[in-house]
Amino acid sequence: MFDSRKHRIAAAAVALAYVAIQTFQWYAFAQLPPASAPEAQLLQGPLPINLTRAVAMLLAFPALIYLFLVTCGLVARRAPACGVAALLGFLVFCVLEIQLRSVELFYVFLHLPAQYEAATSALERSGVLAAKAAFEAVQHALYFPLGLGWTIASVLVCLGLGERRIDWLARAAFGLNALRLLLRMGDTYLLGTRFDDAYTAAYLPLVFLTFVPVAAWLLLRGEGMRPERRPVS
Repeated sequence: MFDSRKHRIAAAAVALAYVAIQTFQWYAFAQLPPASAPEAQLLQGPLPINLTRAVAMLLAFPALIYLFLVTCGLVARRAPACGVAALLGFLVFCVLEIQLRSVELFYVFLHLPAQYEAATSALERSGVLAAKAAFEAVQHALYFPLGLGWTIASVLVCLGLGERRIDWLARAAFGLNALRLLLRMGDTYLLGTRFDDAYTAAYLPLVFLTFVPVAAWLLLRGEGMRPERRPVS
């Protein structure tokens, strides 16, 4: 069902739209004034460009579920176990992102700044900043299962795809994504963000190198191939 040409074109459009949204996010971050103090970071939340960025990113993840559903449908034609397991990993990634970004948008970017500005004492303002810090600590912890689910799903897509020449586009894209995530998690949870600046600089180019090839793969992959299955251990 999800491996038809209509679904592949729609999923490719989602992939390219995600690249556009990530590009806008890169631009929005560049437009925000530098803010190192927690209270300055908090008050950037309700700025229009930041809210636009946050809403666009939040809406991107339900659309990504569709992209991953089509991708896993194609994988499942050859390796059903890989396709189903990869979809579960992608769902873990997307559902956690939707939850985190919803809390960030409505609580951290909208509620807490208003509460901070309405505070009448230093104690109240400290409580607001403590709530912001608590969210960031929870976000940091949840990015581990989020990233792990996306990593495992990307590896399973690579394993489940066939030997058709065009499938190497998707294998290269998802393989690069898995490598990026492994390096990122290693840096974040083992080394203590030692290479955070390098990762930030490379992030948008890596988004292009992942999602543009996936879009090309979906558009160029022909129909009518026989389901070629192999045992999956």
